[in-house]
Amino acid sequence: MASPQPSCSKAKLDSLFLQWFSLASTQQLVLELLDDVKHGRRAALTPAARKGHSPSNQPPLSPRKAGVPQSPVSPSCKPAPPLKLPPSPQLLTIPQFYFPQLGPQPEAQRAMEDRLMALLAAQPAGLVVEDLKRMLQQILSLPSSLAYPLFHKLATKGEERVAPAALLQWASAHNLCGVPEARRAFDILRQHQAPHVVPEDLRPLLAGVLLSHPGLEFLQEAPEFQERYAETVIHRIFYHNNRLGDGRISWREFRRGDILASLREVDEQEDINKVLRHFSYEHFYVIYCKFWDLDTDHDFRISRDDLLRYGNHSLTYRIVDRIFSQAGRPFHRSTTNGGPPAPGAGAAPPGAANNNGGGSMSYEDFVYFILSEEDKTTNASLDYWFRCCDLDSDGRLTPDELLYFYEEQLHRMECLSQESVSFDDIMAQMQDMINPSDARFFTLHDLKRARALSGTLFNVLFNLSKFMAYETRDPFVSRQEREDGLTDWDRFARTEYLRLAMEEDADNDAASDGAWSRLDAL
Repeated sequence: MASPQPSCSKAKLDSLFLQWFSLASTQQLVLELLDDVKHGRRAALTPAARKGHSPSNQPPLSPRKAGVPQSPVSPSCKPAPPLKLPPSPQLLTIPQFYFPQLGPQPEAQRAMEDRLMALLAAQPAGLVVEDLKRMLQQILSLPSSLAYPLFHKLATKGEERVAPAALLQWASAHNLCGVPEARRAFDILRQHQAPHVVPEDLRPLLAGVLLSHPGLEFLQEAPEFQERYAETVIHRIFYHNNRLGDGRISWREFRRGDILASLREVDEQEDINKVLRHFSYEHFYVIYCKFWDLDTDHDFRISRDDLLRYGNHSLTYRIVDRIFSQAGRPFHRSTTNGGPPAPGAGAAPPGAANNNGGGSMSYEDFVYFILSEEDKTTNASLDYWFRCCDLDSDGRLTPDELLYFYEEQLHRMECLSQESVSFDDIMAQMQDMINPSDARFFTLHDLKRARALSGTLFNVLFNLSKFMAYETRDPFVSRQEREDGLTDWDRFARTEYLRLAMEEDADNDAASDGAWSRLDAL
C-alpha cells in the first residue's frame, strides 16, 4: 500500500515555516538559544534573562482553604487588578512568516513601472501590436500572444495603434505592474469588470495565434478552417480549466489552470504540434476528422446512431443513451459547418449548417466527449463518466448501477464468442484496484484517488474494445507508456494522426494513378 500523502494544510504549514526559518532575524534568534543551551544557561526570550538577570524569587501562593466561603469585599477595598507581565520585545518583533500571493516587491514594481513609462514616452504616436508584444515579454513577463486581446481591448475601432494614454489608464486601473503574472493575463483576457473569462474573450487571442505563429501559416490558405481550429482550441481550454462546467473561467480556476503555461509554450515552440496542451494542430485534425466521419449527412450535428459507430461500435447502447440524456453534460446548440483541412493543406468537402438541437450532439459536445473517452484519468473525464453512470445522482456507484451497464457487455461478449467474465469477478477486481473507502459503493473521490486505474472501471462497463485490450495487455508496453510522459489522449492523438495521414497519402496516390491511367487512355 502506498504511503498516505500529506494533507494540503500540512504542506502549506511546512512551506510557511521554512520561509519564516530562512529569515536572518529568525536564524539569529535560533543561534542565541542554542548558545544558551550549550553553556548551561536557561533559555529565555527576554533580553534581561539573556544578560544574566534572573527574575526575583516569589513565594508560592498558599492554596485557598476548602469549605471556607470567601469574605465579602468592602467598596473601599477593591481587589487589585491581576499582574500582567510586559510583552517581550522579541515577541513584538517576530518577523512576518505568512506571505499571501502578492505581486512583485516594491523595488521590482517601481523598476517595472519606470520601464513601462519609458516605453510609452518613446512611442508618443501609439503602440502597434509588435510594440505590445515586446512590452508583454520584456517588461511584464507575459506571452506575446496576449498582445492581440490587449490591442483588441484598447485600440479605437479602425485604428492601428493603441494610444499611450489609453494603455496607461488601463494599466493603472488594473495595477498591471503590482499584481502576479497570472492576474495580469486574466485581466487582459476578461472583459471590463467581468469576474470571469468566457469563450468569446479567447477569440482575439486565437486570431492572433493563427495570424502570427509559423506552425499555422499553411492555414492562411484555408480561412474557413481557421475558425474550426480556434473553436477546437477554445473548447479544449474550457474542458480542462472550467471545473464548474458553466462556460465561465473564474480567477480561481484561471490561477490553478494551465492556460498561461500553454501560452508560454506557444511562444517557445516553432512547431505548433509540440504544444500538446490545447494548441496542437494534429490534435485538432484528429478531433475534427473523427467528427466529420461520424457526421455522415454533414449537418454538423451527431445523432445517437452516429455516435454508436464511434470506435468501430465499441460503446454500448446504454451508455450512449445516457450521453444523449445529457447526464454527463448538457448539450450545446450551434450553427457551424465545414470539414477539416488535410495535414498539410487542402480541405474536405464543406457541410451545410443546421440549427437542429435537442436530441443531437454539436461539435462542442463531441469535443468534450472524445477528450473524456480517450483519456479517463483527468478530473473532467472522471466527472463526465461518473455522472453518466450514477443513475440516481446520489454520488455513489452501487453494484446495481454497475450491473446495469455490464449486462450489455456480457451479452456482446457472448454474441462475439468471447470468453465472458462474471460480474462478481469484475467487482472483486475493481475493489482490489480502486480500494474504495466503503466496499459497498464507489464515490467520485475514490476514483480520483486511484485515477490511473479508474478508467479501467468505465472501460469494463461500456467500452468493449478497450475492455478486451485491457484483458490482453502487454505489461512491458504498459510500463513503457507510464514512463513516456504522455497522457492517454496524447498517445491516442499521435496514433490516429499517423493513421489519417497514411490514408490521406494513399488516397492521393490512388488519385494520381487514376489520372495517369486516363492520360494513357487518351
